[in-house]
Amino acid sequence: MLNALLSSHPRILAECAVAERLRRLPGVELHPTLFNTPLIYGPAAARAAMEGIYREYIATAREAGLPILLTAPTWRLDAGRIAAAGVPASINADAVGFLMDLRDQEAGSHGDRPPVMIGALVGPRNDCYRPDLAPSADEAAEFHLQQVSELGKTSADFLLAQTLPAVREAMGISRVMAATDKSYVISFCTGKDGRVLDGTPLPEAMAEIDASVDRPPLGYFVNCTHPRFLLNAYSPGQLDRLIGIQANGSAKDVTLLDGSSITVADPLPAWTAAMMELHLNHQVPILGGCCGTSLPHLRALAGLK
Repeated sequence: MLNALLSSHPRILAECAVAERLRRLPGVELHPTLFNTPLIYGPAAARAAMEGIYREYIATAREAGLPILLTAPTWRLDAGRIAAAGVPASINADAVGFLMDLRDQEAGSHGDRPPVMIGALVGPRNDCYRPDLAPSADEAAEFHLQQVSELGKTSADFLLAQTLPAVREAMGISRVMAATDKSYVISFCTGKDGRVLDGTPLPEAMAEIDASVDRPPLGYFVNCTHPRFLLNAYSPGQLDRLIGIQANGSAKDVTLLDGSSITVADPLPAWTAAMMELHLNHQVPILGGCCGTSLPHLRALAGLK
């Protein structure tokens, strides 16, 4: 399904920040390890706040006449964290169902509108900004197998492994995602040099993953980075397998932004210009936001005032 969308739409939106926006809302408390995911169960006001963010993003895409990718809040829902948190064992499937239901509510009778596609999200085992802590490919495959298998059985439209700091962990995740029947995408964190945080040049990282599995990813994203990092590092033609970016709002080093108590973002026109330059010069079709982004960023990517 995602492959068909890429073939038919030269520009596709992806969500901007969700958890980071919720973190800054009064009366909303995120879980210390599962972040915004338990909000699918309540309290009612916090769940409504999360639903409201997703609805804003859907409405923006519809106003612009563009498709949009949303991701269920399943980042880091591995078995160990689920057990330690004492939440329902079904939380992965429940989180996907939460967003699928919300999409269905928003769809109503408007089946002719550009699609809203739902991805199921997988995060790194350890700190997404610490490649030295990333597991080996074999360890990653074993660690992520249960969650990926659960997500593969849901009705999500695709799988997305996000904020990966090291190629070796991406290889292990790719193995288990390739064993499902869903399209999947691998997304790396990159530094100001345009390299994966483990030091691997992005084109090399994508080629290594492609060669390591029988069924390669549909394509690759970068997130928790800034478009200028890629524009400064690579020439057109070097990023042919890059299909998406969910960019930070700031051009500061991602490791310096981690844990910031305030939203850090560059002027919106400069950020948007860099995103569109990456879209046009490197033919990156999927455009969205990460830390430091919100509704105005998505509206700017959609070409809306």
